[in-house]
Amino acid sequence: MDTAKILTDLRTQRDRIAAAITALEALSGTAVSQPTAKPAPALKATKTAPVAKKRVISVEARQRMAAAQQKRWAKKKRAVKAAAKKAATSAAMPPVATASAKTAAKPAAAKSPKGGLTAAGRKRLSEATKARWAAKKAAAKTSAVKSATA
Repeated sequence: MDTAKILTDLRTQRDRIAAAITALEALSGTAVSQPTAKPAPALKATKTAPVAKKRVISVEARQRMAAAQQKRWAKKKRAVKAAAKKAATSAAMPPVATASAKTAAKPAAAKSPKGGLTAAGRKRLSEATKARWAAKKAAAKTSAVKSATA
């Protein structure tokens, strides 16, 4: 067999395979790989489903989004700086006995770690547990006495 004929047969077979892969990718909506060679002119005439295009955001839209995000961050940063400045000025000045100062001081003093037991709470739990165990032992003792006499 002639090598030139073998090469042309292999190229046409490759083009048919590439066209089949392109058609399958178009059907599933995924474009995994690009064909390595151009499809044969006879195969170009076949219609394939259009591949879904990826959404593209324009440069202007991206700039508007970036400006809006910068504005949000600047607003947050200003609020943090204002709170820090307010805390610094209130710490530098002696406290004034006003109704708002008294209510503002209460929540700060009332904060405690979550999930902890106080000593009184721990004592109540201990007493309740001891009472439950005593009742259970008494019930077991009375049922043992009744079963022994029966």
